[in-house]
Formats: sequence, C-alpha cells, structure tokens
Amino acid sequence: MSNIYEPVRLNGKLVARNVATGSVAPEDLIRYIQIRNAEKDNQVLAVNPETGRVTRLAAAVVGKKPKKAKMSFLKVVEKRDPKQMFDNLEKLTKMVGRGIQPSLVVTGGAGLGKTYLVKKTLAAMGLTEAKEFVHFKGRATAAGLFVTLYENENKIIVLDDCDSVFKDDDAINLLKAALDSYDIRRISYISTKPLKDQYGDPVPRHFEFTGKIIFISNLNQSTLDAAVKSRSFVSDITMTQEQMFKRIEQLQDEMETRIPKPAKDKALAIMKKLAKKYEGVEVNLRSFIKAARICAMGFEDPEAMVAEQIIKI
Repeated sequence: MSNIYEPVRLNGKLVARNVATGSVAPEDLIRYIQIRNAEKDNQVLAVNPETGRVTRLAAAVVGKKPKKAKMSFLKVVEKRDPKQMFDNLEKLTKMVGRGIQPSLVVTGGAGLGKTYLVKKTLAAMGLTEAKEFVHFKGRATAAGLFVTLYENENKIIVLDDCDSVFKDDDAINLLKAALDSYDIRRISYISTKPLKDQYGDPVPRHFEFTGKIIFISNLNQSTLDAAVKSRSFVSDITMTQEQMFKRIEQLQDEMETRIPKPAKDKALAIMKKLAKKYEGVEVNLRSFIKAARICAMGFEDPEAMVAEQIIKI
C-alpha cells in the first residue's frame, strides 16, 4: 500500500496523497493530469517503485469506498410539470410587481408564452402598461438603456429579447447599478456628448433608479451575465419536447377558442406524429396555433400542410 496514492484537495489544490503514510506525492512523481483523471473516475494511482510507471486502479481495489455520484439537477428540470413552471413564473412576476424583488430573469425557447404570462400577470395586479410598467422589445445599446432607465425610473421595465444588453460591458454595469441591493440605487453615465431623452431634452449624468426590471430572453441561462442573475430571481422555462406537448394539452381549450375541439385534437395528433418521424419539428404554442388553423380549414392533406409550416429545413 506504500506506493498507492489517492487524489485529494488540500487548501483547494488537487494533489496525490499516499494512502498508507498520508504524505503528499512530489510534483515530479505523478503528473497533474493523471491525478485529475483519477479524481474524475474515482480511482487511485499505483506507482511502480522500480520504473516510476503510474497506473490507475479502481478505488475498490485498495478497499476505498467509491464516492457517491451527485445527481444532475437537469434530471429534475426535465421532469417538471409545465403548469407548475408557469405558476411559479406568475408568482415571481407578482413579487416584482409588489416591489419584493427588484428584478426577474425569464428564459426559455420561443413560442412558450413567457411574455404573454408576464404582461397578463402585471395587468391582473391592476398595473397599466405605459403607466406602471413599460415593455420594450429588440436591440438596446448602453446609452439607450441609460435613457430608458431614466425615463422610467420608477416603473417596471420589461426588456423582451433585448439580448444585446448582455453582450455590452457598459450596459451590464448599468444593470448592476440598477439592480443592486442598496437602499439608494444611483446610476451614472459619463460621456463627453450629453445624452438626450425622446423629447430632445438633456438627460442628467446621474439619477436614482427606484424601478424594477423583468428580462425575457430566448438565450440559455448559462450565457447570461452572472452578476445580473445573482441580483435577480431566475425562472427558466426551457422544456423538453415531452413537456411542451404536455403544456399544449394543458392550454388547448383556452387557445384559439373559435376552432372546434376535434380540429385541435387532430392538430396535436399530427404534431406528435411528425415529431416522431422528423428532425427539426418546432413544438411550441405558436406551431400548435398554425396546426390548429390548418386542421380547421379542411385541407385535403393537413399533415403535409402542417409539416410545411412547423418543420425546419
């Protein structure tokens, strides 16, 4: 056992420790990549005293219990009930609307109804668009963001698909100041050329922001700025195809109320058939609406028509 080493982390540094003596192996005895691979695969390292050759062995060979693998949270996410996901989004939106939380980041694929639910929830709280909350969609520069924050300094600002702000360091710094947990959130934009508002009046270089921000994006959570996410509640509405079909079933009666139920049932059945047969089938609320409208019109070959509309080529 004197030539058996186990990968351990001491003071944050990954090293090889002798199982028998507890001493740390010299750096020239075992290469770092060998230690790292042994840690990843739950193995120990045997060093041949004559040749110096290093061999990786299963931990069980030397009587060490294998480490219990941690469960991936992705498995939990993929089993979530879509209705619960949107119920949670509604509650988080209400927390922003009531001023409990200054910001919310909502992510997920296109056509899931994220924007619809957020605006519907704010309106149901008695908040009026353009008065208590505003909705902006599209590209935003750092200067444009500063002016928008100034003009709506005490409102809820819904930034919908304004993904350019997450790629601009100046915009990120403005958002960090706007979403800080300080009692006074003071935002500054210092430039040689004064900024102007929509009426052409100069915008001050500093102002106090008392509003809230809701971000809605189709980007993956992992690509968003960590500082913005850490200051916000996060609601990820990313769904598997199975979850999306379940969501459509949950909302089917509420959607396209003018279309008879048999036509909607047929549309859903066609979408499921296409999803099993082809790659690139768009499964979301928008594609279901297209399919339902086609089935309601009585086309001779509705499956071919639906396929043409919802399959990416």
